[in-house]
Amino acid sequence: MKRIIAVVALTVVCSGVFAGTLKYEGSSTIGKFITDAKETYSASSFKIYTKTESGGGEKCVVAGKCDIGGVARDVKPGALEKGVVATTVGRDAIAVIVHPSNSIDSLSLSQLSDIFTGKVTNWRDVGGADLPIKVFITGANSATNKVFKKVVLQGGAYKGKAVKPDAKIIKLVTKQKGAIGQISFAFITSNSKVKTVKPGGEEASSANANYPITRPLNIVTKGAPSGEAKAFIDWALSAEGQTVVKRKFKGL
Repeated sequence: MKRIIAVVALTVVCSGVFAGTLKYEGSSTIGKFITDAKETYSASSFKIYTKTESGGGEKCVVAGKCDIGGVARDVKPGALEKGVVATTVGRDAIAVIVHPSNSIDSLSLSQLSDIFTGKVTNWRDVGGADLPIKVFITGANSATNKVFKKVVLQGGAYKGKAVKPDAKIIKLVTKQKGAIGQISFAFITSNSKVKTVKPGGEEASSANANYPITRPLNIVTKGAPSGEAKAFIDWALSAEGQTVVKRKFKGL
């Protein structure tokens, strides 16, 4: 009997078949990819937790509380020093969204900076209607918040209402004519009743190579990926996995 069990176990290992669960924590944007991957990738099941966003993705792998984390920005040097290893599986673009009735089609990065830092508070000052601007930003742990701040605000401070979870921003912008928000393109669907603005005149699309507000999608592990985590990451980098990435993001 022991010999039979040993043979079965060896067969499972050699065939690369896994039956465990991968615990994922971190970026809700990368969580969109993990959710899509569940439909195709069958070697492991997944437990997905995204409330802690990218900051939580770094912390959970350092603490050994998850198998893989999601960080939708560059991994912080402090996390790298603690042994965090990042594998980039794709790239995301951050959209600027407004109410569908807004006449503004394009805003320069300078204008966006003025709006999101509170220097400009009325749409008439950027060529729009005489309407107060209501700014919505993602939470402090969200990589969307940090990347947008780095690229657009260039060190300036936000002046707006922080919203959690990220996806809620779409609903808030839909309801208020003067609203503007930041959100990953991955959250915008054909049913989203918002308008995307062209930053710097660039086409509002995650597939646009010249789009100015982008960031890497990193799956992180403590140390080099191994076991089921490595198998999944290898799949994400494969042709099949990249097809899934490209449903909502730009592939490698």
